Amino acid sequence: MPGHIPVLFSEVLQHLKPQTNQSVIDATLGDAGHALGLLEAIAPRGRLLGLEADQRTLTATAAWLKRFGPRFVPVQGNFRDLKTHATTNHFTQIHCCLFDLGLSSTALADASRGFSFQSIGPLDMRLDPETQTLTAAAIINDWSADRLIDLFHRLGQEPAAVRIAEWIVAQRRTKPLTDTGQLADLVTQAMPRHGRLHPATRVFQALRMMVNDELGALQSALPQALELLVPGGRLAVISFHSLEDRVVKEWTRQSARAGQVRILTKHVIVPSPTEVRRNPRARSAKLRVIEKNN
Repeated sequence: MPGHIPVLFSEVLQHLKPQTNQSVIDATLGDAGHALGLLEAIAPRGRLLGLEADQRTLTATAAWLKRFGPRFVPVQGNFRDLKTHATTNHFTQIHCCLFDLGLSSTALADASRGFSFQSIGPLDMRLDPETQTLTAAAIINDWSADRLIDLFHRLGQEPAAVRIAEWIVAQRRTKPLTDTGQLADLVTQAMPRHGRLHPATRVFQALRMMVNDELGALQSALPQALELLVPGGRLAVISFHSLEDRVVKEWTRQSARAGQVRILTKHVIVPSPTEVRRNPRARSAKLRVIEKNN
């Protein structure tokens, strides 16, 4: 959408190599920065299935891309159900598939979703509130200290997980935590800020990943994407932290050893210094691309 800067845009198009009239899936439609480039590359009759878990983001993006008519097929859903959505919408023989695992700017900027501590909102963090029941508030207020420690260690890679979890448990005895501002303040009290990274960054990451089972969804979706690709079709994944990248790297290596794919990015692709200066959110992005064998 206007103002949205897609990460590694030219690198994605260069490695996916979308061609005229092909069928393509953007499994993480978001604000459609990549989808726009893909739709233009596969004109005049190529079709793109855009999958987006967050209904609000999908509504805004679909309105922006409506000029592409039936060539653009927007679908609300999680990519863990990729094959089902693809089959339902007649995308069973695709040439390119993209996963951009970063949270959309629209969802991040919406304080009512509770994804960010930059503005105060409810501790929710669900991508799809209609189908998901677990919230960040339930985790913070109901989970034991041991479970919180494990969560912050495992998904947040937070060195101060013990101190932060114990501080949260002690403070919630007074009153439940209900908004992002309260949680960010508590984490800062437990672990005062040193350096550029906000003390609550890793805690918020861990909560979002847990609420949406992000690693589990990714592990489920990658084999489905490979099954949908035609021989010679390409799959690209942009990850933003080491846990996601590890899942992608291990899966691509296993698939290559099994003779299913050819790894096109022997060395992971990262943004150039120029792109990072233009778009600081791209700083931690990593791109891996594979091609399906015959």
